[in-house]
Amino acid sequence: MQYAAKRLSDSELRMEPISLGGNGRCAFRPEMVSMVRTLVVTKLPDRSARVASIDAARGSAMLFVCLAHFTNSYFFLNGHEGIGNHLIAIGMLASPTFVTVSGLVAGFLAVTRRSTFPDFRRKLVDRGLFLLLAGHLILALSGAGFVHSYEVEYITDAIGFAILFGPCLVTTLAARSRLLLGATIFAFDWCAILFWAPSDGIPALAKQYLVGAVGRGVWEDTAGGFALIPWFAVYVVGTVIGERVGSYYAEKRPRAAHQFLARVGIASVMCALSVRIASAFLTRSGPLFTQAHPNLLRFLFLYQKFPPGPIYLCFFGGAGMLMVAAVLEAGHSGIAPWLLNQLRQLGQASFFVYVVQFYVYGIVLHTLRLSYTPFWPLIFLLTIALLVLVAIPWNWKEGNRFLTVGIGPLFDRADRRRRARHERPIAVDALPPGDTARLVARG
Repeated sequence: MQYAAKRLSDSELRMEPISLGGNGRCAFRPEMVSMVRTLVVTKLPDRSARVASIDAARGSAMLFVCLAHFTNSYFFLNGHEGIGNHLIAIGMLASPTFVTVSGLVAGFLAVTRRSTFPDFRRKLVDRGLFLLLAGHLILALSGAGFVHSYEVEYITDAIGFAILFGPCLVTTLAARSRLLLGATIFAFDWCAILFWAPSDGIPALAKQYLVGAVGRGVWEDTAGGFALIPWFAVYVVGTVIGERVGSYYAEKRPRAAHQFLARVGIASVMCALSVRIASAFLTRSGPLFTQAHPNLLRFLFLYQKFPPGPIYLCFFGGAGMLMVAAVLEAGHSGIAPWLLNQLRQLGQASFFVYVVQFYVYGIVLHTLRLSYTPFWPLIFLLTIALLVLVAIPWNWKEGNRFLTVGIGPLFDRADRRRRARHERPIAVDALPPGDTARLVARG
């Protein structure tokens, strides 16, 4: 929402009395006390607070989500697992990019929309509860069913948990403190993954859903659940990146922001590759060491996604930051505006599109069991076109406003009470001519 200011003329400045008491005091509305020209703030609904290029970057990450799910329902059902394995690896870019961009948006808006960020933060609380409750159930009905709906953890659960608590840290902790906090949470989480082994009951559920556990004892598995705590750490780091990007945008230096994202991406990818090469060298030159410390290499697996390992996050998250930098730069330079607009449609309706693609790939395509064709990219593009077509009317009707559990009115009511306490009537003493008027707050 935009705001515009105008100056009032003398004829527009008038003081309307509320009451006149016998003590010679006349109460006026507080906004009419001043007898000088003042500024009036007017809401202008013609422009959204959303940043189109960031929505396009989120839409780009959605493409990789769709690619992974398309692969599961196409290549692994027609006997072409070789191609499928390569595409699944490419699709691994989606999750760290999506979670990091979610945190990036919070950090970005905390700088560029500082005055409205508290409202945005309250909106995220509502959205987070929706994702954890109703959103999870909607997704589960496409696969696990109602009875087993909460035996699966989706990435939307991790994002819902993150946006419940992460934005509060943006306003309470400095960027360096948040970075340290995110790294500490991630390190302690992996200590729990490696060394905490509850047998059953509530501790076992807590490890599975909160901390993360290696599914079926298989490392580098491409299927599993999104534990809340490690992905929350990724979100927190994303807020640090977003705050830096937002500071560049606030200084009217968007290209410097894009270069910063590119540097982060390159550094992350190079770090991951260096560790990968070092671990491969250690495996060959020191087999006794690797046999004695198997968990060390598991911790450093490149494809360790469930739960997310540091090298996996650095490599695929870094590649994602390079993609985000490219999309933002393309938007700033006016490159491929039609394509960016389609990506923006997907990104702005990200949850709705995520639900639809779950049904398209998990139910429709899985049921069709299409045979393999070398023209499979056309099938994939057709599904993407379908998702864009359903996203456009959703965005046109502002469908995201329905993604709520209804606590928004509670926040609005609390705001009205707080404003009412600060907007008590003000009395003006009626003094003889020549004396200075004295303002008195009415109790």
